Amino acid sequence: MESPLKSLDYFAAARACLGAALCAAFVALPAGPAAAALADVLDLPAAPSPLALKRPLSGIAVQGPNALAVGVRGTILVSQDAGRNWTQASVPVSADFTTVRFTAPGVAWALGHDGIALRSGDSGRSWTRVLDGRSLAALMKKHYQALAAGGNAEAADVLAELDRALRQSATPGVLPYPLLDIRIDAGGEGFLAGAFGLLLHTQDAGKTWEPIVEKAGNDRRMHLYALEQGADGAVYLAGEQGLLRRYDRAAGRFTELASPYAGTFFGLKANGTALVAYGLRGNAFVSEDNAATWKPLALGGAATVVAAIPAGPGRFAFVTQAGQVVFAGGDGKTASTASRARGEVFDAALSAPGQLALAGIGGITLQPMPSK
Repeated sequence: MESPLKSLDYFAAARACLGAALCAAFVALPAGPAAAALADVLDLPAAPSPLALKRPLSGIAVQGPNALAVGVRGTILVSQDAGRNWTQASVPVSADFTTVRFTAPGVAWALGHDGIALRSGDSGRSWTRVLDGRSLAALMKKHYQALAAGGNAEAADVLAELDRALRQSATPGVLPYPLLDIRIDAGGEGFLAGAFGLLLHTQDAGKTWEPIVEKAGNDRRMHLYALEQGADGAVYLAGEQGLLRRYDRAAGRFTELASPYAGTFFGLKANGTALVAYGLRGNAFVSEDNAATWKPLALGGAATVVAAIPAGPGRFAFVTQAGQVVFAGGDGKTASTASRARGEVFDAALSAPGQLALAGIGGITLQPMPSK
């Protein structure tokens, strides 16, 4: 495993190794006296800038006419007209964001480096800090110290890992792990996943969080990139080195699934009874039996898959880092076309019927959704 400091640039590209150009834009703060002279990104609100619309953007989410995009230096962009026009939101931090998700009507979460989790209750127009690297470190210490005091050996291991991560952090007292995905269901139960095996559980829609690092079946602390709820109601988890898990509510932990791939999964997406897992080198797999078995999808390229968008029963439009849009599903039929993106693509969403929004190195690109 890499150290947290060495891998921060890697994770700034939001769930994928998304190219040297973006990684170069996400340089970690230096350690030692140089770091002390810099303002902490957790204390520094994002600066308004006319360049915000052109900054590298790592994530996009859409709910009705409302669209959100996140990226470097605390950038959150908000659209209320399906992505045609964007404004920069007021944000209390200037950390690099990785991911943005809607979890309920009007409720959105923006996740990022240094353990940042911001929540919005008004479709992204205003944001409140829920977690950051300081509060996350304190939460984990308190939780695992109590468990370790009761003789829990797994808790003692997590505490030792936490101590090492904090000693290596560029900012004293800040857990630098990036948060990478979130899912919260209609009943308020949800999960928050991140790098180095970071995993938290909520039962009150994110008001409070409980660390469950030791309940992921992930002793090697693989990075956890994606969460999704399937048609069966189960919550699925995916990560590096082929990690696939399903949450067992009765046991209160994630259990291992047989994986069809030894490389990294960056995303999961459900569409009816179909569930796809996708990631590095154009690899994508579909299951139609609640992740019991998987079938490879021939996407016809080696570019990393950054998004999967439902495109009819059992079919998906896969978007790659290279800007290709490939339609595929369990029927084995595929069709592909190039996008109009400016440079590398890092995420994509359907912002309106027939309209694809691409987030990437040059900001947001809108284009007609290619035909199937």
